[in-house]
Amino acid sequence: MAGLGTIVQSNYSVVSRMSGSQNIGGQPVGVWYFDRGTSFQGFMNDRQFPSAHLEIIQGQTSNIMFQNMSPMDHTIHLHGLDVDQQNDGVPATSFSVPRMGSYTYQFLAPHAGTYHYHCHVDTVIHYHRGMSGAIIVRPPDSSITRAWDGGPTFDEEVLWHLMTYDLTWADILNSGTGTARHRPDVFMINGFSSAQARTDLYSRLVATVGQRIYLRILNASYQWGRVRLAGLPFDVVASDGRPMQQVVSATSWEIGPGERYDLLLTPTAPISADATVEYLDDWTGAVLGTAATRLEIT
Repeated sequence: MAGLGTIVQSNYSVVSRMSGSQNIGGQPVGVWYFDRGTSFQGFMNDRQFPSAHLEIIQGQTSNIMFQNMSPMDHTIHLHGLDVDQQNDGVPATSFSVPRMGSYTYQFLAPHAGTYHYHCHVDTVIHYHRGMSGAIIVRPPDSSITRAWDGGPTFDEEVLWHLMTYDLTWADILNSGTGTARHRPDVFMINGFSSAQARTDLYSRLVATVGQRIYLRILNASYQWGRVRLAGLPFDVVASDGRPMQQVVSATSWEIGPGERYDLLLTPTAPISADATVEYLDDWTGAVLGTAATRLEIT
């Protein structure tokens, strides 16, 4: 069924936490994350890394009531959304929210699409440790089966965070000489390496022949990611929260850090195979590592 299991609404309570833990690369790692204020969990309420995703409605005033329940300053930067400076969450041009403080970010999203939010305090570390998530802006009618007003419809919807991790950064509190280079040794989709991602309900692409799968991809890593859906063709229909001026058909697609792309896949035959993300070296283009989940079409 389409939809990602979250009530589409205009008001959210979001809490920052620095007391989480998740298995990353085979070892427990302390993670920092945002939750929706009730579950003490991040993404889809079943893991703390990445942070919770939010779904809001195009054209409605939205409020993110942020509580900083941690010992450090944090913000919510609304990456790609059209907001004023006061609500942009960049400390250098607005302010940060102090420990145990709060602020309500208020904005109106004029375009349905896939967006991003993250902490903008010492972004290098706070982002790496998990303080980032997706924002999906739904059409004015709150549809969870149409990409935007007048846009394509779909039967299944999947959200991918492309993520890498440098285990030598696991306990670093502030950026500096130790974070001059990011050398990832863990490669993930939605916070899971391949073994877990292949069985993860929220990462797998599952449908029947003829159904349309809408794949929203957010690159929350520090590397480019090359997406392949087992060789099946797909249409690239949106980029960074806006419809493509011209739809592009492809069998692989590269996504830079911070970018978002929406892909539409309509399988015409059964298949059981891996869908993969290859993470690339910025300079050489070499594959540093791969994360995989399953593509199951019956």
